[in-house]
Amino acid sequence: MKKNVFILLIISCILIIFTSILFAEEIKYDFRKTNWGMSKEQVKVTEGVEIVYEEEEEIDYKVEIMGSKFLCGYIFLEDKLYQSGYLFDEIHTNENDYIDDYEELKETLIKKYGEPKIDETTWKNDLYKDDKTDWGFAISIGDLIYDTRWETDNTEIRLRLSGDNYKIHLVLAYDSRELEEWVKKIKEEKAKSNF
Repeated sequence: MKKNVFILLIISCILIIFTSILFAEEIKYDFRKTNWGMSKEQVKVTEGVEIVYEEEEEIDYKVEIMGSKFLCGYIFLEDKLYQSGYLFDEIHTNENDYIDDYEELKETLIKKYGEPKIDETTWKNDLYKDDKTDWGFAISIGDLIYDTRWETDNTEIRLRLSGDNYKIHLVLAYDSRELEEWVKKIKEEKAKSNF
């Protein structure tokens, strides 16, 4: 009798373990290994690498993605993470190489998030539009902008290639959708109190 009870107990434990494994939810993050609303200290623990820049509402790290160097930034308001992203941190001598980087990142993001909600190429001045070899230069002077956006339940993702003053900026930004109204309200209150 004791042997049967012991066997039933073991079988029950095994069933409980397998059931919990089968129905366990995958941990989902909003950006890297963080979720919106985390404190600065919580974010620091998730990165575990040297901080290259820090102030009250921001921390930045150097990271490598797909073989390229980026600055990875986290933005906080009242010690709550609400925005983060990557800034391309390499310099190309051929400005058209930035377009290749943009397209490569875009394809990776399409695989992860699906087709974009917005996918635009905007010419502010079409002087260089007919010669593709000058498109990188057109970006550097602000004449050409690439902009692609996705949305998840919690996050707006924006990939943007733009420039001005002969500098090109490749940015991948993640913004909290759930904290958007809260951030707007806090910023408006701070602006009013500064008057």
